[in-house]
Amino acid sequence: MAKINDLKGFCYPLTPGGKSSLVGDMPWHYGTEYLNISYEADPDAIAAYLPEPLEPGPVPGAAYVAFSNWWSLWDNQLDMAVVNPERTQYKEAAIWVGCSYKGQPGQICLQIWVSNDFTMARGWFMGFAKKLGSVSITSYNPLNPAMPEIGEGVILKGIASAHHDRLLEGSIKLEKKITKQDLPNPMGLPLFHIRHFPSIVKGAPPSVLELVKLGAENVRISKDIWMGKGDLAFFPSDLEEHMPLKPRKINNAYYYSSGYTFPGGEVLHSWV
Repeated sequence: MAKINDLKGFCYPLTPGGKSSLVGDMPWHYGTEYLNISYEADPDAIAAYLPEPLEPGPVPGAAYVAFSNWWSLWDNQLDMAVVNPERTQYKEAAIWVGCSYKGQPGQICLQIWVSNDFTMARGWFMGFAKKLGSVSITSYNPLNPAMPEIGEGVILKGIASAHHDRLLEGSIKLEKKITKQDLPNPMGLPLFHIRHFPSIVKGAPPSVLELVKLGAENVRISKDIWMGKGDLAFFPSDLEEHMPLKPRKINNAYYYSSGYTFPGGEVLHSWV
């Protein structure tokens, strides 16, 4: 008869070997290519997502949509990119807004669609409201004679859909390079998230309902950070609730890459 400590794995499935766990052990290491479109949303729609002690950010309507390519590894399987490349690559499309906690400005991801099961499971652990979807992002090969090199005037687009519904579409027309200090808030601010796991007992409070702050180490950003004209459209769906967060005004868009290590986080508040 096995004991519970004989079963291994960061998350399901728990097995004697722990090899088939959907997600490996922390810390987790990320590299990301972003296409971000900054915009202004309805402050009341954002506030409806922010339970106390979270509050609106310094600019209550500040928001952006991020279309992103991700490459990730977990610490106990650093060779996974060779063992199974599909387990290290995925795409996401997310709606981010500004918020604050006890006067500290930050950001929170309100809606997000991802292309792979392991990033969805890992995201739930971190407080991301991840759902499976399909995300496409423009990619150019510099040796293709019909494709442009990344530079002024080049256009890139991101499209997100789920259950055959197109949900988000955004683009950038590259205009000039900027520094990381020029990226607008809430991009780059601390991440505050809500972790929620329901109780198995009907009518009982959630087993976990807490506000967390996510950590980041070894943060790096690409030398080339592009800014340009942004376009962004939201499309209605019978299955999603993103339309209240649609743009009132579209600002600039940004194209760049970054990387960091996630060592864990801290619990700021528990509602249970």
